[in-house]
Amino acid sequence: MIFGVATTLFVLVICSVLRLFLTRLHDRPFRQVIPYLRPEGAPILREVMDAALEKSLLLNLSRKQLRQEQLDRMRLVDEYIGHRTHNAVVWQGWGDTELRRARKVLNREVEMAADELVVACAEFRIGASVIQIHLHFWQFKMILLPFTRVPRVSKLRKADDFDLLESYEKIKRAALKLAEACGGNCLEQLQNALHLQN
Repeated sequence: MIFGVATTLFVLVICSVLRLFLTRLHDRPFRQVIPYLRPEGAPILREVMDAALEKSLLLNLSRKQLRQEQLDRMRLVDEYIGHRTHNAVVWQGWGDTELRRARKVLNREVEMAADELVVACAEFRIGASVIQIHLHFWQFKMILLPFTRVPRVSKLRKADDFDLLESYEKIKRAALKLAEACGGNCLEQLQNALHLQN
């Protein structure tokens, strides 16, 4: 059984990585970035990933209440990771498009900024996929085996060098840098759009 679960998780990670490369085929100019962005849920994710708040829940809720609360929190995290992953696909498509253009016209500044954005998006998408696999496994396990230990959602925020919240901020910084390098009113439009998301 453990081998089956490990194999399934491995296949899911491989599929996630393949999806990374398949979605890079879409040409996405800047005008197709902002209209496609979804709410990132920064305040909600910060609250759900707060270890001190989660510890308070562990101390103050009954086991049944805690199970339900953690299931709700897992669904919420999964929802907003989905939003952020969608946004990362949009950002990465734009970064790829600008990277190809910059290489053709030999614009080194745009090339470097676009490459930074593409790498940040790829890192986020891989890390977020692993977290979502954990979330789905935990939800499945808690629903099928109600007497199992209730997992702590806040532990998913950081895994090795990956930080779920900081890595998305890195994407936004890289996107702003690319918008500035592209010139025109790209930076102003992007700043306004990100301000409205918070």
